[in-house]
Amino acid sequence: MFTRTLSSLLLLFFTSLLSPAIMERGDYPWKTGLRSFYDQEMAKTLGDAYWYLNLGPTGIRARIYPEKPDELAVMYVFQDSKSPAKGLVEIGDVIVGANGRQFKTSHRFGRNLPGGGGWDGPMLELAGHLEDSQGKDGKLELMVRPGGSRSTLETVTLQLRPVGRFAPTFPYQCKRSDQMLTELCDFMVMDYKSDNWKKANTFHGAAHGHAHQLLALMASGDKKYSRIIKENIARYYSKRYDPAGGGFQMWNWGFDSIVMGEYYLQTGDRKLEDAMESLAKAMPEGCHNGDGIYTHRSQINIRLLGRKPYASIAAISGLQMIGMSLFKEANLPYDERLYQNIHQHYLNSTSPEAVNIAYAFGNADKLNDADLSARHAIIKLADPKKGLSGRGPGYVCPTGMAGIGEYELVWPTKADPRWKPTDWIEKEADTNILTEHKGEGIRRVDRNCPKYKVAEEPTKSYKTTRTGSHLAPVGMGAVAHLIGPQEESWKYLGTHAANTCVLGPGNAFDGHAASNLHGFWSVVGAARSDQPKKLRQYFDYMKTFLILSETHNGGLILQPWGRDRPNCNSDVSYGPRTLPTATGAILLSLAKKQLRITGAGTGGSEKSASAKSARVARKLSERYIPMLDTALLNALGELNRAGELKTVPLTLSKASSKVLLANVASDGTLTFQAKQGSKQASFKYQDLTTTDHAFLACLVARFRPTNPEAQVYAGIFMERTGDTEAADTYYAKADPELVGQISKLFE
Repeated sequence: MFTRTLSSLLLLFFTSLLSPAIMERGDYPWKTGLRSFYDQEMAKTLGDAYWYLNLGPTGIRARIYPEKPDELAVMYVFQDSKSPAKGLVEIGDVIVGANGRQFKTSHRFGRNLPGGGGWDGPMLELAGHLEDSQGKDGKLELMVRPGGSRSTLETVTLQLRPVGRFAPTFPYQCKRSDQMLTELCDFMVMDYKSDNWKKANTFHGAAHGHAHQLLALMASGDKKYSRIIKENIARYYSKRYDPAGGGFQMWNWGFDSIVMGEYYLQTGDRKLEDAMESLAKAMPEGCHNGDGIYTHRSQINIRLLGRKPYASIAAISGLQMIGMSLFKEANLPYDERLYQNIHQHYLNSTSPEAVNIAYAFGNADKLNDADLSARHAIIKLADPKKGLSGRGPGYVCPTGMAGIGEYELVWPTKADPRWKPTDWIEKEADTNILTEHKGEGIRRVDRNCPKYKVAEEPTKSYKTTRTGSHLAPVGMGAVAHLIGPQEESWKYLGTHAANTCVLGPGNAFDGHAASNLHGFWSVVGAARSDQPKKLRQYFDYMKTFLILSETHNGGLILQPWGRDRPNCNSDVSYGPRTLPTATGAILLSLAKKQLRITGAGTGGSEKSASAKSARVARKLSERYIPMLDTALLNALGELNRAGELKTVPLTLSKASSKVLLANVASDGTLTFQAKQGSKQASFKYQDLTTTDHAFLACLVARFRPTNPEAQVYAGIFMERTGDTEAADTYYAKADPELVGQISKLFE
């Protein structure tokens, strides 16, 4: 059965390379309002809905249509003096290639795709051309069909700023990275000082916008930002934290704990200690009875106002845990029970393959044998003077249900359609938690037994094989578990979370609600990976984010990631320039190692990001070689019929110089042509060497850079030659589950 299934896979993988999955929901995200001060010119022309792709510093915004997934349709061209495309490209034009090469790969719409989502297809190809052009004289030659014409193709040359290429070790030991980091930080400072948002000297972008920008400036290590940093830190000195307070303050608590913790560890500023102590005391009261489960609002505030509980949010717990790790390293107070409880939730969300977190932790909203509706009840005491907290409504009564006397059940009752058995109130009276509630004699009873499932601590490293689609809390878990001296089991879990992030660069911005919450924290999480080849691949992909998101008039712009999730990205309102700019800056600041979240106090990732693999090549089972060869020939035939093979020279054992593959016949005859001149020679596939076959497989992978099957097959062929370093580079580009399945081909 296995052989038949595998045979089918081998034949199908390559023959289906030209059939991308298409998924798009109407005009989302293209017609989403982008509240960007710096894009007002575009808003005046297009109206309120204009969230389009930014094509690097060209001044062009574009859209990809499902029926034409390998083309970029121009939706707007900026007309200011800094716009390179002004007067050269027009709305309605279609860009089909650059620098003499037509786009070859199609964009796949959607999230959670094999190998990750992100911007595969023409966007990734354009990023390569942008870097090539800016690495030389800055001239970018766009292949344009004017007005979308199918009969006319023109070359339009844009003059971009020549800034040099990113180093192979990016973001480490990279001159271009250092230059861009300064430019991004300067942009944030300019925005901070301006009154663009009707309030100068303020970081724009809600709680995460403020914290991310301040942390990015701190992480840069540049002293010219010291005044602004100190100005903002001084605003924390007088802060005191009230669990009964309103609003979505749990986010603020998490970000505040990180900002104060990092600055305290950098400077030892004792003026922060009272605020940090106040926050440390409030943290356990903000969640559900100190169990580490947070929602937007403080649990005390929810009880005090009688609000309906909201679902648990893992990212808030992750932020608080990072703060406590920083407090712990600074030898300042923190709640150990809360710290351990959040750690336990991370364990409960972990499988041997990955740290699996979506919106909430695993089983966070459900007890082992009691569903959510049976977690609490409302009772009224016969004697309202009993069961008091001593602190007022919203706070826990220290004596629990002991001595409260007679009471009646107020909610849930059988008249309520949500009613569930409430016999647990009396049976578990010794362990239930009693909270003083609003109203005379009213008390809330929370079930504290049974406990959440307790997962065992890891005793060895995980072999991470999968990524996730909501990577903010995963990245947070990585740094929270790896900051400062920790138990060995914590290091295993933290590294597992880091590797979960590093396997999904295409998913970095695709999480729920705030894309740059996921981008920012998955970046610092991935940087702690112990898988050097995959980390190198991750950084190379994230370089594309910087190239494509760089605007012609300052900062980075939010790209429409997660295109199949309408109304789930709030960053288009909170900070469409400042948030991605801070994310780019934190990525570029990793080499500086100024903050604990960016590697201060560790050996960092610079070495691991460029370390070489030394593993021994595995032997491929002989019975699968014919099927592998057939699949490769089928793929070459498809590319040949599409007219794509003649442009790339390759090395051939039977030729003294590089040649071009001119034709692939149905009988397996391959015709090669000299790079210069018209001389040709034909050979049977079986007469070529294993190395020749490997180079042909790599050729297919080159034309299908976002197709995981093409990458993994190139890896197999390279491993047959003994080059495991090259093989692992290709494997890192493929779906880990697919790599695991293909490993069964080896003896």
